[in-house]
Amino acid sequence: MYIHQSYKDRQLARFYDLEYGHYTDDLSFYVQHAQAMDPEKALPVLELGCGTGRIAIPLAEAGHRVVGIDTSEGMLETCAKRAQSRGVREKLSLVRADMQNLKGLPDTIFNMAFCALNTFAYLATTTDQLAMLNAVRPLLVQHGILLLDLTSPLRHLLPPSDGETLYEGSFKDPETGAILHKFVAGHAHPATQTHDIRVFYELEERDGTSQRITQPLTFRWTSRYEMELLLQTAGFKLEKVYGNYDLDDYDDNSERMIFVART
Repeated sequence: MYIHQSYKDRQLARFYDLEYGHYTDDLSFYVQHAQAMDPEKALPVLELGCGTGRIAIPLAEAGHRVVGIDTSEGMLETCAKRAQSRGVREKLSLVRADMQNLKGLPDTIFNMAFCALNTFAYLATTTDQLAMLNAVRPLLVQHGILLLDLTSPLRHLLPPSDGETLYEGSFKDPETGAILHKFVAGHAHPATQTHDIRVFYELEERDGTSQRITQPLTFRWTSRYEMELLLQTAGFKLEKVYGNYDLDDYDDNSERMIFVART
């Protein structure tokens, strides 16, 4: 059955929200950094890949103005509706834009920009990664910060590598009672440090009917010192690498790789 792209985009935004909407482990990390950088809240915060507003909206609720970009119209629509329902829509400027060029942003500068929860990995080549870093740096004030949160490239954290399909969980929609089941298949390409994956979403409605939507994605896994070199090449100065949101040092067992860099 043919599924119109705009419908698929809205459904994928809904599925993303069901899976990640209640994830809060990193919220205080971003709110605290925003507050430390700009206690007077004079400048907006830039989120690269804001999705459905999981972080942007709490930042707005904390009193910060936020510019959020995403390539998905469905994600931005969901974010706008949620911000409106929570009374902070006027604090959010939402722009459909690519991280690599950031066209269409408001004419302003930022104290802080961030890219959360492995969103940076959607940039599948070093050329794409440097384009993003080079686009962000001129938008930051002197000594402004960029926060990048990546998954550590540890084997047990990577997606399926040899074509196998793994079940990744089920998520209930509290509004409709539908249950979303998620499966992921993938192939690794060590020479390019990439994974080609296919996400299978199976939506089981309360009446027993179901719908499947698939989403192909490519991720690129970046090592610590490769990321440090990318930041240096783009004109950033690395300040710290954390291994979790509690600000512990990055080590062999860290599942997060969080970079704090300054202009």
